Amino acid sequence: MNERQKQLLKRIIDAFIKDAKPLASSFLVGKMKEKISPATIRNELVALENEGYIFQPHTSAGRVPTEKAYQFYVENYLDKEKELNAMEKNLLEEIKKQETEDRVKIKNFAKKIAALSKQGVMVTFAECDNYYTGLSNIFSQPEFQNSDLVVNLSSVIDRLDTKVFELDEKDFDEPEVFIGSKNPIGCDCSLVVFKYQLGKYKGIIALIGPMRMNYQKNYALVRESVKLLT
Repeated sequence: MNERQKQLLKRIIDAFIKDAKPLASSFLVGKMKEKISPATIRNELVALENEGYIFQPHTSAGRVPTEKAYQFYVENYLDKEKELNAMEKNLLEEIKKQETEDRVKIKNFAKKIAALSKQGVMVTFAECDNYYTGLSNIFSQPEFQNSDLVVNLSSVIDRLDTKVFELDEKDFDEPEVFIGSKNPIGCDCSLVVFKYQLGKYKGIIALIGPMRMNYQKNYALVRESVKLLT
């Protein structure tokens, strides 16, 4: 992939994450750093499509990122050190200061992550002792207006306990991102997962959402929450 194609792909993914609308070549012409003709943009889009990074949901529609595109985005553009904004950090720090039982505090972190990310969150305390919050956020995403995706995700949620326990067995020292077919709980969504420990409780915090999610923000949310819990 050449540099221009990388720029184009990043623009497509950033815009699609924000608006969930297929991107037309005419929109992309004005978004590139260098001045490029519409014909050149179209040629580059065809190349990206041939390589499996984007597709057209309909003949007359713009382009949409594929699972391969999101994987490329996380591997190349996710800044693992980027901090949350001041407001988000303050909201999480307020939970850390709460004078409450550790289990309740962990649940409160999960609720705040779900609210700030507008995704679902699951916390494990022990095998078959898990807490879910924000799952309705997932079903409100535009892509889940597709009834097939709703059915698929519903079946994923039904087996979350088993699958997430398998992740609990893994060792990792930073949040991990699982996208699409690499996601152990289902191929239509993504996970951002990290291990935590607070007092006698230890397990994982798993943020669950569609592949079209704000990976930068969600990664930082999970990382910062675990840092504050530790």
